[in-house]
Amino acid sequence: MNCEDLLDIVQLKKGLKLIAGDCGLKRDIRWLYFADCIQCLNDDDNIREYIHGGELVIITNETLTGNEERILEIIKIAEEKSIAGIVINQNQILDSVKELCNILEIPLFEASLDLHFIDFSQIICKELVEEESNENSIERILSTVLFEERFSSETIIEQAQYYGINLKRNQVTIVFKMDNFSKNIENNNNFQNSYYYDINENIKKMIKKEFSSYGLRHIMILIQNEFAVAVIPKEMFSEDLLTVILKNIIKNIEMKYKVKISVGVGDSYNYIDEIKTSYKEAKETIKLSKILNLDKNNDGNIYYYHNLGIYSFITQIKNDKFLDDYKNRKLKLLEDSDKMQDSSLCETLEAYLANNCNANATAESLFIHRNTMRYRMEKIKKLTNIDFNDISLLLEFRLAFAIKKYRENIK
Repeated sequence: MNCEDLLDIVQLKKGLKLIAGDCGLKRDIRWLYFADCIQCLNDDDNIREYIHGGELVIITNETLTGNEERILEIIKIAEEKSIAGIVINQNQILDSVKELCNILEIPLFEASLDLHFIDFSQIICKELVEEESNENSIERILSTVLFEERFSSETIIEQAQYYGINLKRNQVTIVFKMDNFSKNIENNNNFQNSYYYDINENIKKMIKKEFSSYGLRHIMILIQNEFAVAVIPKEMFSEDLLTVILKNIIKNIEMKYKVKISVGVGDSYNYIDEIKTSYKEAKETIKLSKILNLDKNNDGNIYYYHNLGIYSFITQIKNDKFLDDYKNRKLKLLEDSDKMQDSSLCETLEAYLANNCNANATAESLFIHRNTMRYRMEKIKKLTNIDFNDISLLLEFRLAFAIKKYRENIK
């Protein structure tokens, strides 16, 4: 739940009014904190000990709200701890407080005199508990779809619909991989199970918050070890927009937790039982892009399965012997010649194919003389009987080189 959601709660429609800080309405609410305790009035540092981040801070004591210097200082301290928002009683909000909340983009709410805070706290706490329960249920639904062999599609679709998620639409699975995340957290002096849990929850909130800012209010997210999995409707996001969103998420997580994030995006599918396929594609995309160095031109560590090209086809062939035999039929004579004569025929042919069969461009890329290039091509033709004008044959050799690279690296 975020501050914007407060404005939609029926029981609070008449009792709560947004006064300032509307730019921060997407801030998530973790819990409530009543800041009227006597310690807060007397001890400058004490509020830092009681606020941990994400609290909706409630201030009603007129001694505090009427002390301009003190209330402004408390708001600044609270902002250092990343609070969600502030609630102050009607007729107790100073203009300077409004101004500061607008500058800091902290949602500032005015509570009417008819709003009893015991009722207010019960309403908010009930909403937070229900939200957590809903999130747990959504996680169970996604876990079932990804990891269970058998499930009722109709039941899952109905359950997801109850939580505002339409699984009848085209869905895309996104996998976030946090490199050495568990190890980095365990090495932290503050590590404990509750700390690890809080981090996972914060990461989920970061992902949700970014997608929510682009109109997706309900999203399925599951975190397992070093992976976070999200399922989103394909139709809501173009690839360019999705890339922008994912870059923002990566930046936020990396800045906060000092870990390296890689993201894989699977293809979209119409049917719920194919979400698992998209999930496997997303994980495979991260793995292959790293192993095969397919990310050399990717500055955002975001990899799309459909960009794997021919490798997406090769990965579907699970018969290693079939792949090796195919590669050997095309390349073994060249490989053997390279070993025996310490030559570079394989490298030359692969570069020739990569340069769209342009001999001059290939010679330049290999830093060799054109005559050397011509000599090597004649030797390749003699060994393989390749016809450089036969497009289908050239495609077969390109496939063989792709298999060679895949098999050498995947081992």
